[in-house]
Amino acid sequence: MNYKQLKIFAACCMLFDHAVRIFPLYQMAAPLADWLWSNGHTAAADWVLDDLTFYLMFTGRLAAPIFLFCIAQGLLHTRDVNRYLRRILITAAAAQVPYALFDLAQSRVYGAAGQWLWREVPLNICFTLALGLAALAVYRLLSQKGHPISGLLVCAAATVLARLFSMEGGKGYILLIFTFYLTRNRPSWQRALWFLPAVILSRWGLVQWMLTDFTAGPIRNCLLNVAGNYLGMLCTLTCTGEKGDAGKGFQRFMYGFYPLHLALLALAGFLRTPL
Repeated sequence: MNYKQLKIFAACCMLFDHAVRIFPLYQMAAPLADWLWSNGHTAAADWVLDDLTFYLMFTGRLAAPIFLFCIAQGLLHTRDVNRYLRRILITAAAAQVPYALFDLAQSRVYGAAGQWLWREVPLNICFTLALGLAALAVYRLLSQKGHPISGLLVCAAATVLARLFSMEGGKGYILLIFTFYLTRNRPSWQRALWFLPAVILSRWGLVQWMLTDFTAGPIRNCLLNVAGNYLGMLCTLTCTGEKGDAGKGFQRFMYGFYPLHLALLALAGFLRTPL
C-alpha cells in the first residue's frame, strides 16, 4: 500500500473502533445468536457472541500504530515541520470537545454516565501525535549536531509529558513513534523483530496485570491491546513508500475526519440513550 491507501485503511479501522463503542458488537450480533439458539446451534451462538465479537475488535486496534507510523514518516517528508505540527495541533484542539462528548456518549451507552467527569477525559490522540512529532524533530536536530544520546532524553521527557497531561496512548505511543523512526532504514524482518519488544513495553501495565492475574479477563485484554497493536505495526511494513494521489483535498479530509466522526458518533450515542 502507498501512504494514501494506508491512511484510508487506518481511518476505516478507527471508525470501526469508535463505532462499536456506541453500537456494541454484542448487541449487533444478538439477532444472529438468537437465531442460532432457536435452531439448536447453542455452541455456534456462544461463539458468535463471545469469540467472533472479540476477534472483530482487533480491527480497531490496527489504527493507532499506523497513525504513529505516519508521524514518523511525516517528519522525513515534510518541507515545514512547524506548519505540519500546527495543523496537527489545530486538529487536536478542534477534536477535544467532540472527543469528550463521544466519551460521555459511550459512558451513557454502558450505563456509566453517573460516574463521568469532564476533567477526567484525556487529551485526544492528536495531542499525542503532536508531542511525538515535536520530540522527533528535536531528536533529529540533536542527532545532526552529534548528540544522539542527548536526543534520547527527549524521548524520555516526551513520555513523561504524555503521562502528566493524560494524553491518549500516553507514554506508550511516544515510544512507538520513536521505534518507527529509529528502525526506518532496517529490513522489514528486523523491523518486525524490533516492533515486538517495543509494543510490549508500550503496554507494560497490561502485561504486568496479565502476569499477576492470569485469568480470562486480563489475558483477553492484553491480547487485544498488545497483539492488536503489534498487528497494526506489522501493517506498516506493507507500505511501499510511495505517496499516492494525496493532494491538499485529501489532507483536509483526513484532518477534518477525526473531529467530525467523533461528533457524529457522539450525537448517535445521545440519541440512543435519551435522558
